[in-house]
Amino acid sequence: MIEKNKYDLTDDELEPFKEGANKQIMSSQADSLIKISRIWADFFPANTSNQPI
Repeated sequence: MIEKNKYDLTDDELEPFKEGANKQIMSSQADSLIKISRIWADFFPANTSNQPI
């Protein structure tokens, strides 16, 4: 017997929802990384002159 959850959906039927949730989490993590990168860049500007560091 296939085990059902409280919404009576099989794992195969739930898969699109799980994929959507994972994409949302990944997008949120990417947004956070971009924000952190921008803050980091404020403190450590790129060496744009061709001088050695």
